[in-house]
Amino acid sequence: MHANRPLVELFGLTFDLSSILTTSIAALIVFMIIVLCTKKLKEGTPGKWQNFLEWMLEQVENIMISSIGTRENLFILSFGVVLFLYLFVANMMGIPFSVVAGEDSFVWWKSPTADPHITMTMSIMMIAYIHFIDIRLHGIKKYLLGYIKPLKILLPINVLEQFSTALTLGLRLFGNIYAGEVLLTLLAGSIVSGVLPGLLAALPLIVWQAFCLFIGTFQAYLFVLLTMVYIGQRVNEASQA
Repeated sequence: MHANRPLVELFGLTFDLSSILTTSIAALIVFMIIVLCTKKLKEGTPGKWQNFLEWMLEQVENIMISSIGTRENLFILSFGVVLFLYLFVANMMGIPFSVVAGEDSFVWWKSPTADPHITMTMSIMMIAYIHFIDIRLHGIKKYLLGYIKPLKILLPINVLEQFSTALTLGLRLFGNIYAGEVLLTLLAGSIVSGVLPGLLAALPLIVWQAFCLFIGTFQAYLFVLLTMVYIGQRVNEASQA
């Protein structure tokens, strides 16, 4: 999936227009899903969208119970639901098709999570949010002292652990989604290269698309699960302090 990216420079910064486009559309889709799910809330027999929202809430609540030990924090619950929906939508966007246009073969449409800049940014944001929770629960003094426990000599290792956590969280998501789209591109290229290669690649393409659906869903779930686990570590440390 080697192709050029539509880049522009503004105020000394370089922006990838395709990433801006796909991440914005993913956010818009999630917003529309939430609006549909909450538009006609009612007791008794819920509609299909309300059923979907309640199912999502139940799944995230189960993750919270297993990782944090509680499901009472409404902010973390809503955060988990929106995070899963966004990652799920973002992971799925490049599965049906990709759009390459222009004389320089710019890629305008793909899964935004197939870009390491997007996944690493999300990972850093999650880690920053987790550290914010830690500081809010412990206070800045206990938070900083936590880096020299149980021994002061472990300070470099504890600091390195935070960087490695962000790195693995982001690269795991990127690697799985990117690898899936690379193979999809190769199979799609075989289909348009001739009748015989197309016939041979048609079934593997359909199978791989189905597998990418599973991988995209699982990676969204895993990202949310690991984020909740990291939050749970901070919350449990606060309750034991």
